[in-house]
Amino acid sequence: MQSKDGFRTRMFSSIEQWRQSGLSQKAWCGRENIAYHIFHYWYKKYRSANDVDGPSAFVELKLETSAMACAELLLPDGRRLIFHQPVSSGFLKDIIS
Repeated sequence: MQSKDGFRTRMFSSIEQWRQSGLSQKAWCGRENIAYHIFHYWYKKYRSANDVDGPSAFVELKLETSAMACAELLLPDGRRLIFHQPVSSGFLKDIIS
């Protein structure tokens, strides 16, 4: 049986392999046959131990009053969603949740 520290080292090594793979976490876990919830648990430990900033859970919401854009969502990865017609707050809430 593998020691707790040995398993931690193995999981941290797996996380570093995932980071270099360019795949999503779920895709990488599927390829490596690792349960996603276990990977996610260890990724949180990895980030805490290595002071790694993951994408923010918050999304900036900017409401425009001009006729050009009614709302713009700036996502943590730099992408933008611009709405050129009025959208309900419920619709925006569904998108970011």
